[in-house]
Amino acid sequence: MNVSEILVRTVAAYVALFFWCRVFGKKQISQMTFFDYVAGITLGAITSAVIFTKDVPLWSGVAVLSTFALLSLLSGIIVMKSQAGKKLLAGEPSVIIRSGDIVESAMRRCRLTKDDLLKLLRGKNVFHLDEVEYAVLETDGSLSVLKKADELPVTRKDMNIRSASRGLSKIVALDGKLAAAGPLSEKTDPAWLAERLSEQGIGSIEEISLAQLDEEGTLFVDVKQDQAEERLQQ
Repeated sequence: MNVSEILVRTVAAYVALFFWCRVFGKKQISQMTFFDYVAGITLGAITSAVIFTKDVPLWSGVAVLSTFALLSLLSGIIVMKSQAGKKLLAGEPSVIIRSGDIVESAMRRCRLTKDDLLKLLRGKNVFHLDEVEYAVLETDGSLSVLKKADELPVTRKDMNIRSASRGLSKIVALDGKLAAAGPLSEKTDPAWLAERLSEQGIGSIEEISLAQLDEEGTLFVDVKQDQAEERLQQ
């Protein structure tokens, strides 16, 4: 294969893989099941074959890639729509610790050693087994832990302290520019923002690295590093 053919194959494979990744959604690696993980590796292997295997016609390779991706997407839909399909394709969570006792049969079924369990517990800031009421090994391999009632931290509700929620903070300015409207951003009146910034000693929007506004009207502003250094020197 010459360089131009490799470039064409790379671009075609990239576009196809990018499209299917967008279709799959925003599931993070930490949320993937074992099947999702294997499917992702297989898609990568197919993409590599499409790019570097001369004997595989380009559009045949893209068709194989798209077919496998479509099957993976179909499997995901089955998992969402069918309990039986979910159990078959994604598996079920396993209770590893129940009422403070380790469930040996679940440990063997999950092929989990005591050292593995202790490591997962340490990842949840649990260093003593007698603190745990329940522990569940999720389908993505993570461990969910419920501590015993005596080990839980005191909450505001326990102390009868009421506090209002500040709601969801939205970005109003980013990298010296006003933010556009979006799920986590809000388009703001420039004059109003400039007035609020002047109250904090900030001369212009261009000095802002990030500005957030919560539902109570509290404005948090982080200025750019060079601007912050200038303010400290004044």
